[in-house]
Amino acid sequence: MNISQEKTDDLTAIIHINLGEEDYRESVKKQLADYRKKANMPGFRPGMVPLGIIKRMYGKNILAEQVNKKVSDGLNNYIIENKINALGYPLPNKEKNNTIDFDTQTSFDFYFDIGIAPDFEFALSDKIKVTYYKVKVDEEDIDKAIEDLKVRYGSEEYPEKAEETDGLQGKFTELDTEGNPVEGGIENTTYFRIDDIKLKTVKSKFVGKGSGDTVDFNPMNAFKDESKVMWLLNLKDDQKDKLTAEYRFSIDKVVRSKDAEINEEFFKKVYADEDIQTEEDFRKRLTEDLEKHYAADSENQFVNDAIDEFIKITDLPLPDEFMKRWLVESNEGKITAEQVEQQYESYGKSIRWSLIESKLMEIYGDQAKVTEEEIRNEVRKYFIAPGMEYEYNQQVEDVVNNILSNPDEKQRIYASLQNKKLSALFKEKLSVQEKEVSPDKFIEIVSNSKK
Repeated sequence: MNISQEKTDDLTAIIHINLGEEDYRESVKKQLADYRKKANMPGFRPGMVPLGIIKRMYGKNILAEQVNKKVSDGLNNYIIENKINALGYPLPNKEKNNTIDFDTQTSFDFYFDIGIAPDFEFALSDKIKVTYYKVKVDEEDIDKAIEDLKVRYGSEEYPEKAEETDGLQGKFTELDTEGNPVEGGIENTTYFRIDDIKLKTVKSKFVGKGSGDTVDFNPMNAFKDESKVMWLLNLKDDQKDKLTAEYRFSIDKVVRSKDAEINEEFFKKVYADEDIQTEEDFRKRLTEDLEKHYAADSENQFVNDAIDEFIKITDLPLPDEFMKRWLVESNEGKITAEQVEQQYESYGKSIRWSLIESKLMEIYGDQAKVTEEEIRNEVRKYFIAPGMEYEYNQQVEDVVNNILSNPDEKQRIYASLQNKKLSALFKEKLSVQEKEVSPDKFIEIVSNSKK
């Protein structure tokens, strides 16, 4: 087997593999012999089918299988032995590869395009400045949170007549042009708030109505929100023509929400395991919760901002055309070339961060890496009391194995631990500039960073 490499650009190359008969002859013979041992054909004793028959029946497939295996192994070994830092995986070169005829050929040539990661040096230092946002919760924020909780822990009343701020439980029925129910037409039982209706003339029709009353109207004209109306009518994507129809809404009941009162019962509903008796203590406890919530978001934003800064200052070049092709082919039809083109900036950012992250793991070792045991320990925490040490328990280990058998859950735990490690590492090595902001400002910062 002869393997050579030809550079086509700074970060791309073509690997040429030439495979001669001497490279695969013995493995093909061995495979044919194995087939012969297992062959069971009428007229022949088991294992005694003539080799010529086996070769005619299976020879071509065995040859193709062994050639492909030799090429695959040779390609992988060449990349490892020559320490090529390949991006993605090699792709067949469409221009140089010719159609293979396994009936007549004994020598085979294969050409592969490869993308190569750029060489670069990078280390964390206090010359890199990153902002850490400290969210300051004020009295107005606490007031807003309390109002939300009053609604969440409030109760419902069912008055006889509806007011504009009430909700309605009932049933939509499709009508024909003469105002009669359509046989086999759209029907759906649902709920909506009267003040969600945008058309004032329709909104007024519901005020004062109660159980047993009906209102005929066009929901699309009234709500002016296609997705909401699709949900209210339980329409599928191929039923959008039903959005133009008139419907009768039959009211089953009027639902009026009543906010919870601020008292000890309310405090107990929000913090069931705590003895909070005064509004002052409740506000302090709520402040702690909000600041803890924003602290976790601040950590995530800090790590994301640091990563953006690393990508900016390293400005790593990529073999863009190769990577675009690789993204399409590696996703096996799930995304198109057009979609890759539109989203390539985001893909490029992920690829660049992956290269930088690998460099950080190489330099900082366990400070940047999450081990399998750390992931398991994180799951074990579910089964031990705070401050207690874990003692081996086979039942717990079985549950841990079961949880981690879910790739999505395992990735979620890994990502959370990785974020914590990176945050601690960045705080230690970078120049961190703390900045106090309001919750609204922080939300604006996070939203803008995702664009």
